[in-house]
Amino acid sequence: MRIKSQKDFWAGLMFIGFGLFFALWALGNYQMGSAVRMGPAYFPTVLGGLLAFLGAMVLIESFAMDPGRGHATLSLPYNRWDFAIAIAIFAVLGAATHFAKVPRDYAILAGTIIISALSIWFRPATKPLVLISAACVAYGYLMKPLGLVLSTAALVFIAAFGGHEFKWKEVGILYVILIVFSVLVFVKGLTLPFPLWPSALS
Repeated sequence: MRIKSQKDFWAGLMFIGFGLFFALWALGNYQMGSAVRMGPAYFPTVLGGLLAFLGAMVLIESFAMDPGRGHATLSLPYNRWDFAIAIAIFAVLGAATHFAKVPRDYAILAGTIIISALSIWFRPATKPLVLISAACVAYGYLMKPLGLVLSTAALVFIAAFGGHEFKWKEVGILYVILIVFSVLVFVKGLTLPFPLWPSALS
C-alpha cells in the first residue's frame, strides 16, 4: 500500500479532525435531543459525523493497493521547527491574555492570524490548508460578535483566497447562495438562535 495522492491524504485527515472535533464538542456541551425535537447539539453532531465519514472516504482513496511499485514517501508541508514555533506563539499569547485578564479567544484569533501569515509567507505550498483552517476558526469566533451574515462572509472569502484563482463575482454569488440557504434552513427552518447582525445593528 502506498500514498498515491498527497492532497487527498491531508484533506481526508483535515476533514476527519474537524468533523470529530465539532461532533464531540457539541455532544460535550449541549443537549442532543431527537430527530423530532432537535437539541442544539443535534445538527453539529450529525454534520460533524458526516464530515468525518467523508474524510475517511477521501483518506482511503488517497492510498493505492499496489505493492509492486514500492512506497511513496510522505512529505509533510511543515517540519518540527514549524510546529515548535506555532506552539510557542500560542503559549506566549495565552500567557499574555491570562496576565492581561482578557478572554483567551483573543489569543486563539491572534495566534491563528500570525501563524497563517507566517505559513503563507515562508511555506507558500500550505496556503490552501492554512486559509481554509483559518476561515473555519474565524467563522466560529466571529459568529457571536458579528452575526451570521458577516461571519459567513469571512468564512467564504478567506477560504476562497486559498484557491488558485480568486474571482470576486463567483465568490460573491457563492456567498449570497450560502447566506440565503443558512438563514432559511438554520434561522427560519430550525429556529436556531443565530444572530444575523452585530448587536449594535440589531
